[in-house]
Amino acid sequence: MATRHKKRKMIPPMIQKDPGPWSQLLLEWLATLAVIIVFGLVMLYSASYTTGYLRMGSSLHYIRQQLICAAAGVILMIAFSFIDHRFLRWAAKPCYWIVLALLVITRFMPALNGCHRWIRLFGVTLQTSELAKFELILLCSGIAAKAEHVELKPGQRLNTKDWFRIRFWQQLVKPILPISLVAVLLIIEPHLSATILIVAIIGTILLLTGCGGIFTWICAAVGIVSLQPLLYLVKSLVGYMEGRLNSWSGSEDMKDQTLQSLYAIGSGGLTGRGLGNSVEKQLWLPESTNDFIFSVVCEELGFIGAVLIIVLFVVFILQGLKIAYQAENLYCTMVGIGIMAQIAWQVFCNIAVVTNTIPNTGISLPFFSSGGTSLMLLMMEMGVMVNIGRNGERAAQQREQRRAEREAARAAQDAERASRTIDLDAARRARGEV
Repeated sequence: MATRHKKRKMIPPMIQKDPGPWSQLLLEWLATLAVIIVFGLVMLYSASYTTGYLRMGSSLHYIRQQLICAAAGVILMIAFSFIDHRFLRWAAKPCYWIVLALLVITRFMPALNGCHRWIRLFGVTLQTSELAKFELILLCSGIAAKAEHVELKPGQRLNTKDWFRIRFWQQLVKPILPISLVAVLLIIEPHLSATILIVAIIGTILLLTGCGGIFTWICAAVGIVSLQPLLYLVKSLVGYMEGRLNSWSGSEDMKDQTLQSLYAIGSGGLTGRGLGNSVEKQLWLPESTNDFIFSVVCEELGFIGAVLIIVLFVVFILQGLKIAYQAENLYCTMVGIGIMAQIAWQVFCNIAVVTNTIPNTGISLPFFSSGGTSLMLLMMEMGVMVNIGRNGERAAQQREQRRAEREAARAAQDAERASRTIDLDAARRARGEV
């Protein structure tokens, strides 16, 4: 009796020597990214030299670290641009358990401001929630892309059971299941803002790719409506949230951090005090190099500078989404949307916090706030976007080449058919009948 062996899945190759050609859109996206990074470094130096000198003994303390991490990030970006997206899709599953283990370890690390969010080893600090965002983008995108997607012809309909199985279970529930364990560990840290951000990122992926259909839209609507009651529920469970929510809602005196942020924004006016001339960064505004760096931008560059940053991010995100929608396959599209959604939600939440639109969530401004590991992880994600863009351009050129070949073959067939067609008038004239 023959023995049946289960076919083992081959591990995809890690390195992709030639991902594909560079499209004009991808080069423009990279140019926008370069402008944002340089702008961010300039503003970080302006916001940090006083704090660095008074607290660390060197006005270059923060910018030096950020420049080193930016250089390392560029190297990582180049490296990840050559990592095959098929390998990332395969590696997302084992890496999920590694991320869970790191989140558990984080809980036993020394607390900072009452929260266990960082792993510190050999002078290196790692915020594990940043790894969790990237990992869940890769994993949830893979699960959603693998789900059954039915294209119905006009007039054709699925029966209720199949529709519920595909739309609700495969396209919505299964992709968001991995979030549950991560969310529990993040809430224990506590790090509620990262939990909300991850849910928003994965929700954006599902919404913009049509996964789950009406179920996803219902869940999004319920989530938005129930957000504030949920925050107050967490407030009753997690003590550190109470001050943040109270300062935002006005139920007690506004926190000094938020007040100083609004002072900085208001004093900037239309054109600002001038680069390097912020008053609030002189130790008045806490976290002026991190979560509240946008307030320093508003004070020094004014409304015009603030709008310029927002426009740069909007252009960057729209270019990235276009790259994602032109990707080689659905998985790459989902990963691209997830990476751009992460940037978009972080920019929105950071600006909303410094303007007291939402409670202080502790979310940094991408490419501007100080934080080496965060910057390097962002640059790794940018490398993945480059790989997606180059593979998408290669696939587009191959599709165009196949289309041209089909048209050429069709033209040759038409010419051959025309050469075999008998012209009756010419035939009659040749026979002398006309």
